[in-house]
Amino acid sequence: MIRRGVLGVIALAACGNRHHDSAAKGNDDAAASARPAALPTVPESLPPTSPRDGITPEAVARGAELFRDPTLAVDHKTSCATCHDPAHGFSGNGRQNTAEGQPNLRRAQPLVNLAWKHEYGWDGRYATLDEQLAAHARGQLGAVPASPADVLAALRAFVLTRYSGDAPWDRVERSPSAPADLKAGYALFTGKAQCGVCHTPPLYTDLGYHRLGLIAVADEGRGRVDPSLRGAFATPTLRGAAARATFFHDGSAHSLDEAIDWHLAGGAGQGADPSIVDIKKIALAPDERAQLGAFVRALTETTK
Repeated sequence: MIRRGVLGVIALAACGNRHHDSAAKGNDDAAASARPAALPTVPESLPPTSPRDGITPEAVARGAELFRDPTLAVDHKTSCATCHDPAHGFSGNGRQNTAEGQPNLRRAQPLVNLAWKHEYGWDGRYATLDEQLAAHARGQLGAVPASPADVLAALRAFVLTRYSGDAPWDRVERSPSAPADLKAGYALFTGKAQCGVCHTPPLYTDLGYHRLGLIAVADEGRGRVDPSLRGAFATPTLRGAAARATFFHDGSAHSLDEAIDWHLAGGAGQGADPSIVDIKKIALAPDERAQLGAFVRALTETTK
């Protein structure tokens, strides 16, 4: 049985084709004026990306509504946005429960700049975004059976166009008047601090997997897909990081500074197993640490 919220969206989509009276036309005109005139544009700071089938302004607008629709879930309270909170860079606040009240092993990943990814999930188990959306409709929202294909297509169009690439650093990166602290922070990020090895500009992720010692919760991560990468997880983009409520796949770091310091300490703390940590300790002077933090924060957009 398809839930009322899904049926309602489908019925609205078909309504304009069935009714031609003046009242319906007025409603159609109002709805059309509310739709985006064009697709979200890829910021100039990001690499070019190939167009995806099915991504239209109408699909993105419909996906935006569905993303916030709690009637798609079994409890009629949980939506995609509940865990992938737009206010926190489309990411989760710790390890939240599913709509059926079951605890999650991992926190919700940030859903930004997915257009450049080719594997999805913290462990990359999903070869396509459609696979991940269908699995989350079942596992997170409790949708039985899986949501209709057109609903998943609209959600796909929406999440694939959540671009993050117009941050303060992007506006001054090539400017001779860029603040000295930000330029120094970028130099540290890509040099001495070695952050750019994994969080590679301009996406600020290498789209790969790195071992973090399992952190505070026992989780094989990428090891579930590739046993040689036990304890490895997808490198999250640092774009939008300052807006996130928690960090790491298990949400065990509660501030950006805590996450930065954990990395600089070589992965010490949080219950990490040092035998399976891919990072090394980096010593920074206090002023260098301040510059690095200021730079990372400058990768988060301040307006939407």
